[in-house]
Amino acid sequence: MATQVAGEMYYELDGQLGEIKRQLRQPNGYPFSLEQLKIALQNAIEGKFPELPIVEPQKQSPFSVTATTNLVALGEKKTAACFPKSRYIHRDGDFDNRLPATQPKADTCTISTLAFTKDWTFAEAAAKVLGIGAGTSIKLLGKALIENGHTMKSLAQAEIMVEKTERGDETGMRTDGYANFFFAETGNEDNPVSVGIVDRGGRGWGAYVFSLDDGDRWNAVDRLLVRNLSDTSKL
Repeated sequence: MATQVAGEMYYELDGQLGEIKRQLRQPNGYPFSLEQLKIALQNAIEGKFPELPIVEPQKQSPFSVTATTNLVALGEKKTAACFPKSRYIHRDGDFDNRLPATQPKADTCTISTLAFTKDWTFAEAAAKVLGIGAGTSIKLLGKALIENGHTMKSLAQAEIMVEKTERGDETGMRTDGYANFFFAETGNEDNPVSVGIVDRGGRGWGAYVFSLDDGDRWNAVDRLLVRNLSDTSKL
């Protein structure tokens, strides 16, 4: 199939052909192999060109790590005592309904705060963090999050993240009304993980909890807090 040659392409090709002619007319002779030039020109005449390597476009990760925060070990704490009114203007009562009555002890850990490049669902985020298929069942996603240590072991760890943010530590959390999400263990074998949310609006902090299978798409400007995310290459 013939292609009309015009504009910059015409002048670029014409210039290259002119350069070959200039090299052939040099007083000292052509500086390269004439036999190879002859073959290359004949191949060009017949349209025999070497195949160019196919460059696959790089896939943009939906996450980037904005900050990492080290947390100390914590003791047990009653779930009902988490997110107190002294700090939180709203506390979702479902924390007491969906989660165990006592939050367990938690070892030292690192929390990675992830920023998004596009809107997302809880299940999509969990699958990406785990590096598994997005169609994985909610039950298996929850079990894998727990087994890989990516849940907040205790709600008290989310509280500590809030306190560090309030005192000006670089936690990467949003304090402008957008949400900071984290995975929380429920103790329910069929639905082992819920999603906690802490956000700071004009009046103060609020704390809420949702199901991992909630189908809402959340804003790219929200944040996700993930425990012990040692390998960020899969994000």
